Amino acid sequence: MSTEAESIALALLAFGIYWGVVEWLKRRGTLERFNITAYGPVLMIRTKKGLKLLEKLSRPKRFWRLFADLGLPAVFVGMIFMFSLILIADYVMLTTPPKPSELTSPRAALLLPGINPFIPLVWGAIGLAVTLVIHEFSHAILCRVEGVTVKSLGIILALVPIGGFAEPEESEIMDRERTKSSARIRIYSAGVVSNFAVAFVAFALFFSLLPSVQPALVLVDDSGVVQGRIVEVNGVKVGDLEKLKNALQNAEIAEITIERDGILEQISIPAVMGVKVIGLYSEDGEKFPAELAGMKAGMLIVRIDDTQITGYSDFQRKMQETKPGQEIEVLVYENGTFRTFNLTLAGKGERGFMGVYVSTFTSIDGVNVFHSQLLLEELKSVPELVKSFGGWLYLIAMPFRFQGFTGPFESLFIAPQWIFWTLNTLYWVGWINFYVGLFNCLPAVPLDGGRVFHEVFAKLLSRKYGERAEEISMKVVKFFAFIVFFSILMSITIPNIGGLI
Repeated sequence: MSTEAESIALALLAFGIYWGVVEWLKRRGTLERFNITAYGPVLMIRTKKGLKLLEKLSRPKRFWRLFADLGLPAVFVGMIFMFSLILIADYVMLTTPPKPSELTSPRAALLLPGINPFIPLVWGAIGLAVTLVIHEFSHAILCRVEGVTVKSLGIILALVPIGGFAEPEESEIMDRERTKSSARIRIYSAGVVSNFAVAFVAFALFFSLLPSVQPALVLVDDSGVVQGRIVEVNGVKVGDLEKLKNALQNAEIAEITIERDGILEQISIPAVMGVKVIGLYSEDGEKFPAELAGMKAGMLIVRIDDTQITGYSDFQRKMQETKPGQEIEVLVYENGTFRTFNLTLAGKGERGFMGVYVSTFTSIDGVNVFHSQLLLEELKSVPELVKSFGGWLYLIAMPFRFQGFTGPFESLFIAPQWIFWTLNTLYWVGWINFYVGLFNCLPAVPLDGGRVFHEVFAKLLSRKYGERAEEISMKVVKFFAFIVFFSILMSITIPNIGGLI
C-alpha cells in the first residue's frame, strides 16, 4: 500500500471512530444537554457568546442597510457570471472531457485547506476562518438591523471545523407581515456582499505590498521543483538573467554558489548557456527538420545563425523572425562537445518551424535556471486583468497557478519573513472570501444567491400571478439548484470515471 493510500486509510479510520463517538453521545443525550445538534457526523455547536457584540455592531442601522443595498448589484453580477461559468463547464465536460489529474480530482473540488491539494493548510485555514466569521456575522448583523432575533452563533464541525453559522429565528424571517421582502433580501445578500468587500480590501493590500518582494534566480529540476537559490556566479552576485549572462561572459567554467535550506553549496559546471531540447515534434509519423538533421532531446541550443541563444525568450524571438523554407545553422552543445546542424525549416503558418520542444528555463550545461521575475510580473498584472471576463476566470483559478509565498514558491523570491507571512494571509483571506462570495451567488437554494433570486423573482412575478408568484419562483430556483449541483457532480465524476469503472 502506498504512503498516500495509508494516509487515506488512517484518515477514514479516524473519521469512522469520530462518527461512532458522535452517535454514542447523541443516543446518551449528552450532545443535547450541551446545545449541540448532530446530523450524521456533522455537529452544530451553538453558543450565546457573541450576541451582545452582535447588538453593538448592528446599531448603525442606516449604514448596514445602505451597505447591503449598494452591494446587491454585485450579487446579481456574480450570479450571472457563475451560472454562465457552470453552463460553459457543462458544455466542456460533455464535448471534450478532461483527463484525470490533480486539478480534476474530488479533493480539488473541496474548499478544505490541507485536503484540497492547491490550498495550504495553515494559510488556507486562516483564510477560511476569516471568511466564515465574516459571512455568518454579516447575516446575523443584518438580522438584528431588520429586527429578526438571532438565537445563537456557532461552528459546524465534522472532525475538523468546516463552517460557521448564525441561527436566526426563521419564523420571523419568513413572516411576511413582520419582515418585508426588501429586508429579507438584505439579510440573504449580506454574507456575499461582506465577503466581496473583505476580498477587495485584502487584495488591495496584497497588491500594494507586492513590490516589497524581489525576484530571485533559482536552480530547478526538469519538472520545475526548486533545488536552491543562486547567490553568486564566479564571485559576482546575480539577481537576474542579465547579470547571470554578464557573469558567464568569456568564462569557461561557472562556479555557482547556491543556498539550499539555509546552507551554502558550490557547484562547478561548464559555462555554456542555452535552451534545452526536451523533445522532438512529430505528426502522423512525419519527421521534421530537427529530427531529420539528427538533433535529439537533451541537446542545448546555444546559437542560431549569428544569434546567441541564452534562454527561451531568445529562442522564441529568433524563430519568430524566420520563414518556411529558410535555411538556418544551429549550434548545439552536448556532453562537452559543440556540434553544428544545418536545417531547412518547415512551416507553421507564416513562421519557420524547427520541430523541437524546448524548455522554458534557461540552461547552463543542462542545469536549469529560473528567474521569478515573470511570475512576479504576472501577479502584478492581475488588477489590470480583472477588467475582462478572462481576468475573472484567471482570478478564480489563481491557486492552481500560485499558492502564495509558501513552500517551493517562497524559494523563488527574496523578502523579509514578515512580508511573506503578511502577503500569504492577505492572499488567502482575499481569495477564499472572493470564491465563497462568488459560489454563494449561484441561484440555487440553499445558497444565498438562490434565496435572493427567489425573493426578487417572486416580487416581479407577483404583479401578474399574485399569490402563485412564491410557488412559481421557488420551482424555478429549485430547477436552477438541480442544474448547479448536477453540474458539480458531473465535473467531479466525468474526468475520473475511468478510474471508477
